[in-house]
Amino acid sequence: MMNFRRRDIFLKIESLPSYSPLAPVACARHFGRDCMFNPGHESGRVSAQEILASTADGLVYREYIDAHYTIPNKAKLIKADVNEPPWDRRIPGCLLYAKPWERLYIHVWNADTSDCHSFHIHGLRYGIESDGAWPLGVAGRDGGRSDEILPGQK
Repeated sequence: MMNFRRRDIFLKIESLPSYSPLAPVACARHFGRDCMFNPGHESGRVSAQEILASTADGLVYREYIDAHYTIPNKAKLIKADVNEPPWDRRIPGCLLYAKPWERLYIHVWNADTSDCHSFHIHGLRYGIESDGAWPLGVAGRDGGRSDEILPGQK
């Protein structure tokens, strides 16, 4: 019999207002930077108007260290990456790593107040009833849709 080590992971779906990929953080080194040097961006910079036009409210799947969702995991994804945005500006969210013989228990809280959400994981083996992102949904064991996490649901 294999012995697995249990590891609980706490994810919270939360809003990220006024996000722009061109301005991950105001006053950051890469604010408004365009490495393509395209017409209109000959200086390698994007205008403030263009940054504002690319701004939208988004959602992020953020990892927390505790079951009460009060302590966000602020660890860098890649320690040596100086260009990585800070933990609170990552889109779409966290990366989960596992070690051999770990059994992951992923707890998700949909903190979005208006919409249902789901997520789909790559690189793990799990049952169809735990798989999100199916266009028409899949019936879960309780007869409901298995791919929706209702607003406020944990």
